Parts: sequence; structure tokens; C-alpha cells
Amino acid sequence: MSPYARATINLRVHPEQDAVEAQAALVAHLRAQRPFGIELEVSTGATGNGFSAATAGPGYEAARAAMVKAWGIEPVSAAGGGSIPLVNALSAAAPGAEILLVGATDGYANIHAPDERVLVDELERAVAFEAAFFGELAERWRG
Repeated sequence: MSPYARATINLRVHPEQDAVEAQAALVAHLRAQRPFGIELEVSTGATGNGFSAATAGPGYEAARAAMVKAWGIEPVSAAGGGSIPLVNALSAAAPGAEILLVGATDGYANIHAPDERVLVDELERAVAFEAAFFGELAERWRG
């Protein structure tokens, strides 16, 4: 039995929470949880703040219409992800731009896990959605 253990922890933060503050809170919590007085060494990594998209613009209107075309039903909004630091940087560089990330997934996709998967019919619908989206967006752009 090894007398040592190592772990890597990835903490995702709420878009309105400062990532540095959240990291410090996690480290303080870990340090307070040392059973039997075990030693704890923490090496922190880079942080990135979360992002929350404004979803009321013409790009999102086009996306919702394209989803109906691809899936045949009205879409439902659900928040997810939100802590991709690149998106914050893009938003800061182009503050008026709508940002929409698209991926093919289902409830059992295990995104970013070793056994990640995508169903072929879901991928086909995602491709159909993207094609319909560009058509819908072009229509709104002309208007």
C-alpha cells in the first residue's frame, strides 16, 4: 500500500464568480479536511472565469428556428458548461457578438471522459442544424 496519494481537481465556476476566489475557497476547504493530520500539498494552476451568453439576439433566434428544422420539436434552454476561458476572451474582444457553442451530445455521452461517445443520428441532426442555422441567420441578416 502506498503512503502517498495524488489528485488533480478541475473546478468549474459560476459565470458571476471570480475564478481566483473560487480556487482559494477550494484550497481552504481541502486544507480544513485533513483527517488524521495528514500532510497536504496543493499546487494551483491557471484559472479562467465563466461565461454566460445573452440569448435574446437574432443569432439565438436563428438557432432556435434551425433546431426545430433539425429535430422537429421546440428547443428547451438549459444552462451548461460556462467555464471555457476562451469564450470570455472572445466576448471581451467582440462585446457585441453573440456567442453560440454547438455540440452533439445526449444524456449518456460522457463528454470529456475516456468513454465519450456521440450517437450517429445525433451527429447527423447536429450537422443538419448547423446548415439550417446558417440559412436562418442569413435570412435575419438580410432583414
